[in-house]
Amino acid sequence: MLMKKDTLPTFKRLIIVSYRLPFRFVKTHDHTVIIPNSGGLVSAILSLSERLQLPGLSEGKMPIHWIGRGEEIPPGKMTGPEGESPFTLHPVSIPANLNEKYYSGFCNNTLWPLFHYFPWLTNFREDQWEAYVQANKRFADILDHIIQPGDFIWIHDYQLFLLPGMVRKRFPKAIISFFLHIPFPSFEIFRLMPRKWRESIINGVLGADTIGFHTHAYARYFLLSVRNTLKLPYKGKSDIIVDGRWVSFNSFPIGIDYEKFHGDCTSSHVLKEKQKIQKSIGNKKLIFSIDRLDYTKGLLHRLHAYETFLENNRDWHEKVVFNMILIPSRDSIAQYQSMKKEIEATVGRINGKFSNLGWRPLIYQYRSLHHAELVALYDMSDVGLITPLRDGMNLVAKEYIACQVQNQGVLILSEMAGAADELSEAIIINPYDQHETAQAIQDALEMPDGIKQERIRMMQKKVRKNDVIQWAKAIFNYTLKTSLNYENIGSENLSKD
Repeated sequence: MLMKKDTLPTFKRLIIVSYRLPFRFVKTHDHTVIIPNSGGLVSAILSLSERLQLPGLSEGKMPIHWIGRGEEIPPGKMTGPEGESPFTLHPVSIPANLNEKYYSGFCNNTLWPLFHYFPWLTNFREDQWEAYVQANKRFADILDHIIQPGDFIWIHDYQLFLLPGMVRKRFPKAIISFFLHIPFPSFEIFRLMPRKWRESIINGVLGADTIGFHTHAYARYFLLSVRNTLKLPYKGKSDIIVDGRWVSFNSFPIGIDYEKFHGDCTSSHVLKEKQKIQKSIGNKKLIFSIDRLDYTKGLLHRLHAYETFLENNRDWHEKVVFNMILIPSRDSIAQYQSMKKEIEATVGRINGKFSNLGWRPLIYQYRSLHHAELVALYDMSDVGLITPLRDGMNLVAKEYIACQVQNQGVLILSEMAGAADELSEAIIINPYDQHETAQAIQDALEMPDGIKQERIRMMQKKVRKNDVIQWAKAIFNYTLKTSLNYENIGSENLSKD
């Protein structure tokens, strides 16, 4: 008996699976403090756990279980800044020697550079591929003991490409959704992987009912890779048939907790941080950027563009400051250590070239910021310089837009970031073109207030509407509809290459 297409089933529990758990644990004398890990996924799901009314939930909170690599859960009471953990945590044990080949190896030396269009930095090692397979199996083994009828299984990101297929084999009727947080590359890049690997990755992802991407382009590239790799039948632009069932995929651009960022701009903690910034910069215009230390972020390209701006605009000397913040990341790896040294040398050279006793054009910080510092910096900055060479989405751009309350700024955004598809009112640049980026800095600093305000208003409307709650709801609804598709597949108008 078929159910109506607009009828959605309910689910009883949300099972989130990601490479790492959302918290780390710090033991005190009488209890354990939980500290959130950094990253867009953790902050997004924390917001969801606080605000989202999930399907089928009549009262109380939806049980959320989180599976990820992490240390053993300490016994006894656990508290954090927001109280007790909103999740039931299930750690996956991955020994250090396996994790070195799996995460540091295949994930970060094969998938990460290849999917971000840096094939010359990509390693293709069979032992690291085998470690990737073994690590995905460890996640599947933990899920074996957790999955119950009525669960919604939400698997995240490139570290777990094989997991949906593994779960599907063990639980054929499970409701499974997979979301990729990084770009999916064109087939000409994807096909550089050995055939066995790319076939296994595609088959693994197709174990899900639905597959989510940040942009239509990533979804289109995925379809082309499926068609060229496996020759599976498909319908339209978003449906594939696998073992007699539908698999659907679409773009679901991730959002932020707009109300939190926007509202925090006037909190007492943020106001204190704003006063510090104002005292530091005086009447100078403030440009900012904040990124993890990573070659995909275009950090040296950005510095060279700022140097070009200073060379071409002597009248802006002593009137502008660029605050460049790098969040420590993988700094134990030789390649990243070398990149950090080159960045610091470039910062020193630019400051030595242009600064005087009363003005330093570049302020460089290598540290993490707490939330109040970050929100204050967003709101006080006249220009947000967000110029990655390739980025799945880039939530910093959306956070910056949400925090334009006291000071209406201008967003300069790389066309290589997924966020550029939504935030078209930003000044969109090619990050490889330092002259275009330098001109964009000048245009942003000299943009009339009325134009700035209108652009910010239009972008804030988009970011508010498409927040993290709407992102999750869209994925839940899309997946539940797909899992209910009991139509006769044989009667469909199918294509097969």
